[in-house]
Amino acid sequence: MEKIKNKIMWQYYIILGLGLVFLLLAGYSFRNTMIFLKNGEKAIATVSDLHKFESEGELFAPIFTFQTKDKLSVTFELREGNDPPAWEIGETTTIIYDPSDPSKVSLYSYLRIFIWTLVLLSIALPLIVVGGGYFIASRFLL
Repeated sequence: MEKIKNKIMWQYYIILGLGLVFLLLAGYSFRNTMIFLKNGEKAIATVSDLHKFESEGELFAPIFTFQTKDKLSVTFELREGNDPPAWEIGETTTIIYDPSDPSKVSLYSYLRIFIWTLVLLSIALPLIVVGGGYFIASRFLL
């Protein structure tokens, strides 16, 4: 019985270890996001054009233009497209950018800013629950 128990147990060490690695990556991502938010500058960006491209059909990606605090005009394209277009030319939104490198820009919304932290956490937590849960359950059930 003890041999069978130890044979199965190594898989839960791997699951728990992977969960902890993903948790550390989520913490690192959260830290970088908070630094970006702390040091970033907000601006109003306007859709100046729609880039049409082919990807399983015709898609439209908005091209935004905004001005930095130094009055530098910056243009960036959102890396996603929709059909029909989700944005119209002339539409505005709030963005956040890195003042030392205005090409590092993100739309100012919760999901867009914290997406990688949320993805990594959604992978880490189930792995930790399964991996760690086995060790807790083994004390009481096995």
